[in-house]
Amino acid sequence: MEVIFSETERRAVLDEAERRQNYNLERNIKGRNGGAERGDIALMHHKLGCAGEMAVAKYLGLKNFLFTELSPKKGSCDLPFNIDVKTRRRSWHNLIVQKDDIKSKNFWLVTIEDKHINLEGWIYGHEAFKDEYINDPVGGRSAYFVPKHRLRAPELFYQHFEPLDSDSM
Repeated sequence: MEVIFSETERRAVLDEAERRQNYNLERNIKGRNGGAERGDIALMHHKLGCAGEMAVAKYLGLKNFLFTELSPKKGSCDLPFNIDVKTRRRSWHNLIVQKDDIKSKNFWLVTIEDKHINLEGWIYGHEAFKDEYINDPVGGRSAYFVPKHRLRAPELFYQHFEPLDSDSM
């Protein structure tokens, strides 16, 4: 399911990515799981992450809850309903869940390739933590790689959770 951003949404993504990068640089925060912490690669990761969060928030009508945390908090969620968004750069990539992620989260996979933003699906956290999904493709950073065919379709999310009413948004 493709999501297309308005210019305002695109600008919000870029602004938040820059803010996160600057916040991390000012505090010398290390990249997660050995990831880049400064420079163009780190900024690209922030842009991807922010774009994935915006895509899910837009689709679910949760944009009012987007980018509310100013500092990273281990174990926090990106959006209500314990949503943690994982964004990948290739449409064929699987969902990656880190071994120290929290099983009570609902993980969403967003892929962004050639400027196409796709919601691939979601899974309950406890379903992602299966030994059969453990992989270590780059060495020294094993994680759970959940195949896309194991994810629920985006449109099924509100069959499992009640939408927030417009008064709370």
